[in-house]
Amino acid sequence: MTVKTNLPAIHVVVLGGLLLPAVLSAQNSASPQGGAGIYAGNAVCVGANFNQTPSTTVPPPCLDNTNNGQWFTVMNSSLRTSNTTDLFISPSLVTGLYTDTQVKGNSTTSQTAAATGSVAVRVLIDCTNCAAVGAPQAALAVFTTAGQPDPLGTGIVFDARIQQLSATLGSVITTDCIAAVNTCTPEQIDLILSTTSAHSFNYILTNVGSGVHTITVQARLDVGQVCTNNNPNGTGGVTCSNAVNTTLGSSIAAALFGVGSVIVQPVHLAPGFSFSF
Repeated sequence: MTVKTNLPAIHVVVLGGLLLPAVLSAQNSASPQGGAGIYAGNAVCVGANFNQTPSTTVPPPCLDNTNNGQWFTVMNSSLRTSNTTDLFISPSLVTGLYTDTQVKGNSTTSQTAAATGSVAVRVLIDCTNCAAVGAPQAALAVFTTAGQPDPLGTGIVFDARIQQLSATLGSVITTDCIAAVNTCTPEQIDLILSTTSAHSFNYILTNVGSGVHTITVQARLDVGQVCTNNNPNGTGGVTCSNAVNTTLGSSIAAALFGVGSVIVQPVHLAPGFSFSF
């Protein structure tokens, strides 16, 4: 079960280290010597369904309206090639993941809370409907091909995490609850992980043909949450809460990408070169 949750404003502080002034740059003219581009804008996506009070401008959500991870255009570059040109494309990207799982319990229940997050990257050539830099890909991208080893454009994982917390707990014993057990406060365990890292991967495009080509780098951001309340009556999955003052399990996940760069280098591989799978 995957549900969208609201990311509390406090989490912006944790992830805010990647929020930078919007500065976008790419190669403006096509050169036969290669191409390059950078993304130095705001970090994109800080939660599955991010709301903030008071209301301010916030990044778009990681998920679309069907709870699938969204593709975002990170950067692009153009170059002019000859008939026999192959391309080495090396995108580098800062990525971040935030996961928070909390379980509560007493003598009659146990809980499990899980949070997942991932950032995948793909390289497309001559995409005709790709979104603008920093914007989500609303429709299926239309492109000639994608960089090997990902020819279908499903994405190479740059960063991924599965965090799960399970516990069978008792109750916090106080003087008051000794006299009235039903007033005892459930015990709780909370596990938070937040990481930021930079990754790079080498993609290859062969025999791209002559002319001017545009290379587009996109990142897919995906998050998910699952909570289970294991009651004696057999009650299973429950909706995850994003609050810490309820009796429900809590699960929050966020994924983002920050600054990045891409280098496109024309090369000539050996005649007859092919990929074997």
